[in-house]
Amino acid sequence: MGQDTLSDRQRDILALIEADGAQYIEQLAARYAVTTQTVRRDINALCDLGYARRFHGGVDAPVTVRNISINARATLNSGAKQRIARRIAADIEPGSTVFMGIGSTVQFVAEALRNRDDLRVVTNNIDVALALCNAPKVEVHMTPGLLRHNDRDVVGSDSLAFFEKFYATHAVVGAGALDPEKGMLDFSYAEAQTTTTLIANSRVQYLAADVSKWTRDASVRVAPFSRITSFYTDQLPDDGMVSAAIQAAGTNVVLCGTDAD
Repeated sequence: MGQDTLSDRQRDILALIEADGAQYIEQLAARYAVTTQTVRRDINALCDLGYARRFHGGVDAPVTVRNISINARATLNSGAKQRIARRIAADIEPGSTVFMGIGSTVQFVAEALRNRDDLRVVTNNIDVALALCNAPKVEVHMTPGLLRHNDRDVVGSDSLAFFEKFYATHAVVGAGALDPEKGMLDFSYAEAQTTTTLIANSRVQYLAADVSKWTRDASVRVAPFSRITSFYTDQLPDDGMVSAAIQAAGTNVVLCGTDAD
């Protein structure tokens, strides 16, 4: 059983875990009007795939240094990611050279740029390149490197060296997790290296991340918020530490609304 065969309810449970943390069997059964046995079967399937972990009475995000697959990530909070993507695309001027890094939200930005004129995109993200295949007025450069099957991107020294051949007007980057003290975090050293290279070789840096990233755990430091020009998100957490940290960093925050807007 793979990501493509997950039921709508299983995808929804993953989205709930991603957005709100631990979920409880009794509450999930009531939410979907099914038996607790049905919920347990859904949870067992998700845990067997490594997308979640069981605890007594419920399910939570897996304790792992590895992110879930890019296909799974693209389905989580997709509405928020698409709004963020459209806003970023609107702020990229014709004639720009745009670095596009790792992550599902960055993929949505590429989709929002498909009808734009006179852009050069440099990326290691396979889904970004595929999204722009039918965009004849967007010049696409794909980096060489080592393919990560689960993440649908390429990484490594060849990829970093290719990015360094350019100086971009814009870098569009994601993050595995966000922390008010540590800033941007990711799940692997290769991911962190890619993002820091994009940040270092661009004039303007756009961070695209929905509010759920504040609840995730990743162990590799990427960059402080002070290295980001603008942070595009659907909403900020109700946490004074977060707002204070971003304000102290001098990062512009662009709120892109919620599903209820």
